[in-house]
Amino acid sequence: MVQSIADVREAIFGFIAARNPGLPPGSVDGQTSLVTSDALDSIGILDLMMHLGERYGFEIDEDAFDLGNFESVDTLAHYVDDRRSGS
Repeated sequence: MVQSIADVREAIFGFIAARNPGLPPGSVDGQTSLVTSDALDSIGILDLMMHLGERYGFEIDEDAFDLGNFESVDTLAHYVDDRRSGS
């Protein structure tokens, strides 16, 4: 079953919620920066990328950790969608 980008976004939101249960509901949305917000720390970002790579079947490489990929949840979701599509 092919998952949509909305599914990728939900996977990111779910990971953040599980990793940081103290975040108030609605405090993370599609425009939330994963670099400057309190949603995840640096280890959390690494774990998120490993989780997404395993879930969507792509290898994590140096390019994955470009800060531009973490500009927002939506930006990361698009990056993951591109990677799993083989782009």
